Amino acid sequence: MEQNTSGLSVQESAVQTTSQLRLLYFVRAIFAFLWALLLFRVQSLPTFTIILLVIYPAFDAVSAAYDGYIHRATHAIMAQILNVIISLLAVIAVLITLQMGVPAILRVFGVWAIITGALEFILALRRWRTHKGQAVLLFGGAVSVLGGTTFIVLAGQPTFGLGSLAGYALMGCWQFLFSAIRLGKKLQQAT
Repeated sequence: MEQNTSGLSVQESAVQTTSQLRLLYFVRAIFAFLWALLLFRVQSLPTFTIILLVIYPAFDAVSAAYDGYIHRATHAIMAQILNVIISLLAVIAVLITLQMGVPAILRVFGVWAIITGALEFILALRRWRTHKGQAVLLFGGAVSVLGGTTFIVLAGQPTFGLGSLAGYALMGCWQFLFSAIRLGKKLQQAT
C-alpha cells in the first residue's frame, strides 16, 4: 500500500484531508451565518459594525491559512497563500476607508470578493478530482465575482448599503454548508 510522508496510506490521507476540509466548511458556514445576522442587527451601532467589517476578511484569511495547512502535503497551496494576503490587504483597506463612508467600504469588499472569488473558482477546479463536492464552490466563486462587481457598480446608490454585505455572507454560508454536506457524503462512501 502506497504511503505518504506522514505514514498514512494515500487513501487514509485523502479521507483525513476531506474530513478536515468538511469541518472547515461547516465552521465557515456557521461564521458567515452569524456574521450576517449580527450585521443586520448592529448597523446602527458604529463600533460593532466596524468590528464586523474587519472580522469578515480577517476570518477569511485565517480560514485560507488553515485550508493551506490541510493541503500542505500536496504543495498546491498558492491559491490559499494568495487568499491570505488578499484578505489581510482587505482588512487594511477596510480600516483605511472607514472614514470615507459606506460606498468606499462596499468598493473594498467588491474588489476583495472579485479576487477571492476567482481564486475560489480556480481552487475548486483543481480539487475536483480528489475531493469531488466542489461544484458548489465553483458556483460560489462565480457568484463572488458577480457580487463583488455589483458592490463596485452600485456602491454609490442610496439604497445599496451594508445590508448587501450580509446578503453576500449568507450566500457564502449556504455555499459552504452544501459543500460540507457533499464532502460528508463522500466520506461515507470512502468508509
